[in-house]
Amino acid sequence: MKFEKIFESKNHKLYKTTGEEVAVTEKMIFPVKWSDVEGAEEEYDENFLAQLRDQLKALEEKNEFVFLEPVYDKKATPGQFNNAMKHTARRVKDCKSVIGMALVSEVADDADVLSDFLEKISEKHPQYVYFAKKPCTEDVVLY
Repeated sequence: MKFEKIFESKNHKLYKTTGEEVAVTEKMIFPVKWSDVEGAEEEYDENFLAQLRDQLKALEEKNEFVFLEPVYDKKATPGQFNNAMKHTARRVKDCKSVIGMALVSEVADDADVLSDFLEKISEKHPQYVYFAKKPCTEDVVLY
């Protein structure tokens, strides 16, 4: 399911596609721990992902928007992390409340890992906007 783009990034700031600037607030940050998505057995926790989807759908009903901030809290390869976040995005694909995803330093600081992450997520979610604490791509929103 693909949605029309509601938000976009310009000059490292968030805008509605109508041109109105949107202030990024703490309330918009929605942390998602990698260890919650993918447990110790390296299997995805579909119950957690279903609950995550329910939470995001509830925000949608209130017309609230967030971006997912992955928490890199496991010892494993960045490729596994990217795959887990791709799976997460797939499980919440019908949630209009999701503006996009944050690029954590473990991803943003390595050009190859960053490229892989963006390719995997953007494949099914071209409407997503990406957020980061420091500039790592032209299109990232700083928060």
